[in-house]
Amino acid sequence: MPGRAEKRFTMSANETQAPAAVGGKLRVAITGSSGYLAQQLISRLGADPDVEFILGLDIRRRETAVACPAEFLEYDVTRRWIELRDLLSKHRINVGLHLAWQLNPIHNRKRHRQVDVEGSIGFFQAAAGAALKRVVYTSSTTAYTGEGNPETLLGEHEAVKGSRRYLYSKHKAEVDRIAQDFAHEHPEIRMLILRPCIVVGPHIKNVVLTMTDWPWRSFPWMICVAGADPPMQFLGEEDIGEILYRSLTWNVTGTINCTGDGVVRLKELMRPLGKRPLPLPAALVYPLAELLWRLRLLPFPSGTLDMIRYPWVADNTGLKSALGYHPRLTSLEALESFAASRRGPART
Repeated sequence: MPGRAEKRFTMSANETQAPAAVGGKLRVAITGSSGYLAQQLISRLGADPDVEFILGLDIRRRETAVACPAEFLEYDVTRRWIELRDLLSKHRINVGLHLAWQLNPIHNRKRHRQVDVEGSIGFFQAAAGAALKRVVYTSSTTAYTGEGNPETLLGEHEAVKGSRRYLYSKHKAEVDRIAQDFAHEHPEIRMLILRPCIVVGPHIKNVVLTMTDWPWRSFPWMICVAGADPPMQFLGEEDIGEILYRSLTWNVTGTINCTGDGVVRLKELMRPLGKRPLPLPAALVYPLAELLWRLRLLPFPSGTLDMIRYPWVADNTGLKSALGYHPRLTSLEALESFAASRRGPART
């Protein structure tokens, strides 16, 4: 029933300027709470007088000093969902943010799927079982199918099918559809799906930026697919931080694309990073990348090349209207901000 859910689960334009109303103070649970962006969000939530309690859950436990009561636990989202339900109920959580994801590619595809798909399903089951009033899920613009898409801005109503080769995209699309069905089946829960594009900044390290560093940062060329120069979108780390904060504290439901204004062509991306394109035919570069990945000589599988081969551009009108937020940095400015920080170490 993905089509029916996509049609039904759209933005509520009349819910644009109101703070969240979840029945009193916010008691927030965040999965994937040890990442940089989550840590910044937790610090901000902790200073908000409307936030009463924060529960941080991550396979790598990391505490954050906050003004409000908080608890940070080592937790694997692949555990039985009933355990998570009981944790949420025990702490009287009323708002949940699902950030836990296998961000970096791994060779264990079974584990990859367990974390991304099964872990997300467990989160949704636990949220319903614990009677949460608000749930936020971070999807991705890569949930749209890059292959075959025209270079036009995609709205939230577009179907999310993902890339058959790019596992991150494939999983994001699958869970996005599951989240839509969840929202349809649980109208009592105020559901918001965010679809951010690639986030870049001085403190961010992700697989796309890893691609620009391979085989080493000072290497002057970047391997790309011959004939491909897709438009790309970027979002600054401060912008995604504000979006995540509003997603929890504002009374907005539906699905929202989150991107900086404008696009950057792949070849334009290379210039501020000091790179030049090294185009190789698709028939050569995909098998070569897969071989190097299996030999553990490449930090990403061949399917990831789809990210820099096809367009994944999304319309951010809903971000501005439904969430009332205009990104401070354009796609190009966000990329340049990251490029300017290249002399320093990146954090995850």
